Amino acid sequence: MTSDFRAARILLLGDAEQIHLERWARYLGDIGHTVLTISLEKGSHFAGEVLKIGTPSWLPPFIRYPLSVPAVRREAQRFRPDIVNAHFLPNYGMIAALLGYTPWVLSTWGSDIMLLPQRSAFHAWRTRYVIGKASHITSDADVMTRRLAELGAPADRIHTFPYGVDRSLFHRTDEPRTTDGPRILSNRKLESLYSIDTLLTAFPRVRSEAPEAELTIAGKGSMEGELKRQAEQTGEGKTIRFAGLVPHIELPARLRQHDIFVSVSLSDTTSVSLLEAMACGVFPIVSDIPANREWIRDGENGYLVPTQDPGALAHAIARAWKNVNVRRDAADANEEIIRSRADWTENMRAVAELFDRLLCESDGVKPCS
Repeated sequence: MTSDFRAARILLLGDAEQIHLERWARYLGDIGHTVLTISLEKGSHFAGEVLKIGTPSWLPPFIRYPLSVPAVRREAQRFRPDIVNAHFLPNYGMIAALLGYTPWVLSTWGSDIMLLPQRSAFHAWRTRYVIGKASHITSDADVMTRRLAELGAPADRIHTFPYGVDRSLFHRTDEPRTTDGPRILSNRKLESLYSIDTLLTAFPRVRSEAPEAELTIAGKGSMEGELKRQAEQTGEGKTIRFAGLVPHIELPARLRQHDIFVSVSLSDTTSVSLLEAMACGVFPIVSDIPANREWIRDGENGYLVPTQDPGALAHAIARAWKNVNVRRDAADANEEIIRSRADWTENMRAVAELFDRLLCESDGVKPCS
């Protein structure tokens, strides 16, 4: 990938097990930056250099991450970064805030802004403290940007853009169908936030209207055992498959094997999973929450359903399957939406331009555009 940006030394702080951070590191390296990622998590398939900091895993997170600051500082002094970029506010954002390097950019991911500050006075204080220390903040949705402003972030320090999808991988094809369908896919984490239990409760009702329906649950999480037991109790266990965590490189093909994508999360910002499904022509049925309304127009390019309403979800799935024209028109509309608003390479230029401006300002070159 060619670049018209000056090269910088960028220190990434984040969970090396997360694909979003891996994609971020790869992009920055591809445009010519020297990138070092420091993580308390190992990360087995990560692009570029990763340095794992060891801390006692039994410690609670609010102690474990700040405790790593001296070790992170030593490695940062060796690396001599021009810019520090921390991902996810409570852990790596706090590390960056305590580290003392400037400029540093906080990249928020969703629940760290939309949910965690509400848990306690401590969570609210920590959120405002880290926001106050950050030089700039990235947000992936308008709803999160508004929440950041409510938490005290100055508007001129917030940069809003969806991460987007790699359109060379995530796109429609004319691959032939192998079943009568509908084939339904959920690939959100198996955590309470994503309300997978609502989908499992809805599925027998879907089968009553579409007997050939099949459901794939792809993902991992703390509720896996409980959800598998629920699946068996539905009486539809033979048509529900738990696929585990699908490698990101295999995800486009997996998406294109399905007709309907379901995400009924209780809270979200811009869901990359949703964008990837839209790019692959899979019909989206998602919870009626502000972030999803930024992408889905109900009845036009997908369906919006109330949260925790299995009946409404089952009805929406059956209705989508019966209406071939709605699904075809949605696939056409979503292809254009992804092309115009959610191209990974184009959208990540916002990060490259921000980092380039920060590098210019730190060099004392004026004016910096």
